[in-house]
Amino acid sequence: MRAVRFFGNPDLNLDWLQNEGWTIFKHGGDGSRVLVCTFDNQATDPRERLGGTIAPMCKAMNHVRQGSVDRVVLVTDGAGYAGTRRVAKYPSSATFIDEHGMGSLTSEILASIATEAGANVSIIRGIPEHEEEVRKAIIDALK
Repeated sequence: MRAVRFFGNPDLNLDWLQNEGWTIFKHGGDGSRVLVCTFDNQATDPRERLGGTIAPMCKAMNHVRQGSVDRVVLVTDGAGYAGTRRVAKYPSSATFIDEHGMGSLTSEILASIATEAGANVSIIRGIPEHEEEVRKAIIDALK
């Protein structure tokens, strides 16, 4: 059985992943694979809006720290990478223009924690609900 622990929008339709033979655990469950999909919950309060980025990241970080995770696939819309770079020589660094920058920074921290825990980490920019190429990249990265 190929299993993946999912963190992100609980309403996200993951049929495309199940059709590839993956069993998805959204609430508990193990699995050496972790899929984290940040999302924009469209809240008007910036603190509530972080619920689509920070909350799934914190839960995923705790799961990764418990061990037995071989692979982490992080999917982000990349909004935190927009705008003027504060550090010009690092064009892919996150900015702190708004809550998107905080979400991107948290993503980078999760990637660092997972790498230190010995997991292979893939970061994919895009929106799986709308982009087939992103879905394919996720499936390839989970293998």
